[in-house]
Amino acid sequence: MAKSELFTKPILKGLLPKLGAFPIRRGMSDRQALRTGLTLLKEEEMIGVFPEGTRSKTGKLGKGLTGVGFFALRSNAHVVPSAIIGSYKPFSTLTIIYGKPVDMQELRDNKVSAEEATEAIMKAIEDILVQYENEKG
Repeated sequence: MAKSELFTKPILKGLLPKLGAFPIRRGMSDRQALRTGLTLLKEEEMIGVFPEGTRSKTGKLGKGLTGVGFFALRSNAHVVPSAIIGSYKPFSTLTIIYGKPVDMQELRDNKVSAEEATEAIMKAIEDILVQYENEKG
């Protein structure tokens, strides 16, 4: 998933679809993007979702948006929390860390809201960030 504005940039508009990206209109309920994401998950494809909807300018974890919880609850997909650490400037070093998959079945069985599912996913991301910081120093 990528913000729809990227699909208007000269280089990116041709490249993103070739990479399997699809647009999402931010700040509203984009039903087409939700359908596309669910279809891909049903076909056992993988989607990448930035649950905060944007990059963090401070490096601190922000509040997750409910779309990530929606996908987690409405599919049987495995949720692998991950974090990208470092500057998004060209040629800078980035570290990507992955956590253990989040078991969503209990949340599905209890019919929790997308917001509650998002909170569980964000907690898993926070946990891997804390572990990273503890191991780093």
